[in-house]
Amino acid sequence: MTLTKSWKYDEGEDIVLTQLQGLVAANPYVRLIPSEKVVFNPHSDTKEKIAVVSGGGAGHEPLHGGFVGENLLDAAVSGHIFASPSTKQIMAAIKTKSDKKKGTIIVVKNYTGDVLHFGLVAERAKSEGYNVELVAVSDDVAVGRQQNRMVGRRGLAGTAIVHKVLGAATAATAGNTKATLKEVSELGVTVNENLATLAASLDRTSVPGKGEQEIEFNAVDEAELGLGIHNEPGTKLKPIPGLSDLIKDMLYKLTSPEDKDRHYVDFDLESDDYVLVINNIGGTSSFELYAITEHVIKLLPFKKAPKRVLVSDFVTSFNSPGFSISLLNLSNIDKKNVHFKSSDVLDFLDAPTNAPGWKPKTYAAKYWDEGSKKRCDVESPMKNESVVTSDLKIDPKTFESQLTNALNNLLKEEPKVTHYDTLVGDGDCGETLAAGANSILKALKDDSEFKKHLSDPVATLYTITELVEDSMGGTSGGLYSIFLTALVQNLKSAKEVDTKTMGDALYQALHNGLFKYTKARVGGRTMVDTLQPFIDTLHETGDLQTAVDAAKNGCEKTKELDATFGRSSYVNKSDLEAEGGIPDPGAVGLLALIEGYVSSV
Repeated sequence: MTLTKSWKYDEGEDIVLTQLQGLVAANPYVRLIPSEKVVFNPHSDTKEKIAVVSGGGAGHEPLHGGFVGENLLDAAVSGHIFASPSTKQIMAAIKTKSDKKKGTIIVVKNYTGDVLHFGLVAERAKSEGYNVELVAVSDDVAVGRQQNRMVGRRGLAGTAIVHKVLGAATAATAGNTKATLKEVSELGVTVNENLATLAASLDRTSVPGKGEQEIEFNAVDEAELGLGIHNEPGTKLKPIPGLSDLIKDMLYKLTSPEDKDRHYVDFDLESDDYVLVINNIGGTSSFELYAITEHVIKLLPFKKAPKRVLVSDFVTSFNSPGFSISLLNLSNIDKKNVHFKSSDVLDFLDAPTNAPGWKPKTYAAKYWDEGSKKRCDVESPMKNESVVTSDLKIDPKTFESQLTNALNNLLKEEPKVTHYDTLVGDGDCGETLAAGANSILKALKDDSEFKKHLSDPVATLYTITELVEDSMGGTSGGLYSIFLTALVQNLKSAKEVDTKTMGDALYQALHNGLFKYTKARVGGRTMVDTLQPFIDTLHETGDLQTAVDAAKNGCEKTKELDATFGRSSYVNKSDLEAEGGIPDPGAVGLLALIEGYVSSV
């Protein structure tokens, strides 16, 4: 058991109602019935269109209330966290938005409580003269037929797809007698029958509003495959697999007919059209979700590209750090004797909506068609940029030796830089500098074009600048790139390379180059406390060793300085004074470069 925590809400507060009120406050298009926790669209004319109503337990937002809007749900009802709403609540949703003549489709996830409560209401509504059809979503492939013969598959991220298809279908056929309630509901059933979803997560979820909770989280090097959205356990994966290996396994389980117990949807990998859905179960960052999407697309076993790729937090479980993959077989829909075709399903998915929970953007079908034929990556216009050269000459072997020595000295000092930055920054300064050093060392070893230009300091510095820009991120990368770019520009006008020429070029690059883009100066506790004394002293004296001593002295002084620039400026002064005073990590890294270069002169 692990102790977790959440924000403390007011005593006795109904947090489910609170979040619904917040949703409606940010969405002026919809209305709320607080007593029944029903969100509805007052603008949809259900005398002209079939109503689509859904709901279930809270904790899966934006499901269900976030999907109320044009071309989506007409009404949604929320129960308590992970618990079905009552029949009274569900009936309120139906009576608020349903027209007895046009009819209502109720969409429910295939969980026992939801099916019982919504099914009972469907029967009661029919007894009162309402025309009602119920569509139960069951897209999970993790639960085998033998394991759960009585209950069946669970409803997961495919629920959102059924919502969108039926919501847009009822809007598109408003006033159209050609599409009956039965025909539209059959579309929902057919879509569900051709949906397959499998989820994976690093851990379980914690429930807001409960203060400190003891939850049985996974071990440090453990994940789960096939988990449910109510903290139901899946299959333990230990150690955590590589992402590509995990996704290969998930796609195999989704598409392969070999596991008869879990094979629910037939896929012809050679010819079928399909839709790919990547769902954030709650705690996965957008950054990782799109990285996961690219991994999935590269590993898809289909000959064809997906007709649509939908990526969002569709059906969540609070902050569970996981994702699910859903596949909708479009070709199978065309084989069914239903009123709608797969092209209609794509139109319904593409139909714009103002429901805040539906986040995929709407694009014209032609853009999807173009993208499916080839990757949309475009070659950089910088690819064929020529290296800036000059007539200046230096001894290439000597320069290579000095440069290599400087970079290796930096790499030797990297653990120290990283340690300092962990204490006073965000911990990545050493890694950033090492990435730049390694990229240059690799080019010295493998790039014949780079080595060919080592006798020309301008061409060499120009190439190093590009390597630094490509390999180093953050503030350090930006500062080094700007400075080196300015140095190249100033060195181009030199007639020869000697200590005075380099001193002048370095001085101009600092004072008329870098200093135009940063306010950091000596005394600000940054890399400038090493850089400026070195350059100013070299410019004034022309003596290299005196300049190195000035750089070392400036770096040492950063132990005593208050930070006024960079991330250290957000750190408490007492933390900067730890271990007898911590020098600025960037200043230490730059000093290592300077000392390494000069030591071999």
